[in-house]
Amino acid sequence: MEWAPVADHKMRKKGSTSEDVTSALTPLKKTIERYRTYTKENIGNKTVQQDIEQVKADADGLAKKLEALETYKRKLLGEKLDECSIEELHSLEAKLERSLISIRGRKTKLLEEQVAKLREKEMKLRKENEELREKCKNQPPLSAPLTVRAEDENPDRNINTTNDNMDVETELFIGLPGRSRSSGGAAEDSQAMPHS
Repeated sequence: MEWAPVADHKMRKKGSTSEDVTSALTPLKKTIERYRTYTKENIGNKTVQQDIEQVKADADGLAKKLEALETYKRKLLGEKLDECSIEELHSLEAKLERSLISIRGRKTKLLEEQVAKLREKEMKLRKENEELREKCKNQPPLSAPLTVRAEDENPDRNINTTNDNMDVETELFIGLPGRSRSSGGAAEDSQAMPHS
């Protein structure tokens, strides 16, 4: 093979083509790709393993904190005090007393607010009561209480009830309605029916 000078002053193999260059670079590209894949997988695996270990450590730490809080809660509730020293018992007592003071203070404040609201409501009701009394004083007095009798409710029934022995004459007509009574028919009726 002979080397020939190129325009950019580099030596190039005579008779080589771009295909030769491409074929020479192909194994190099494959090697670079394998390296990238290997590093991604290893970095990914290492990161996942580190994350898992970190999560486990965090979980263990949280479990220990939770257990310590449960123990402290039991002590505050007065359970399992056999394990406590005198100093620890004094500390618990002081904390409970401070808590009680805080709780009682809050309770007192809420009760005072409730009493103030009730007093406000009482004053409002007293004022309304006074206004109603004034309105009642200004009203004219009623002469007699209103009473409703049964006779007043139905005026049709209220026909002179003072004379219970009043005679009423009634006439009875037997026949079809709408026929006028003739003098002969009336005479027959009068003969058939005795008058009392």
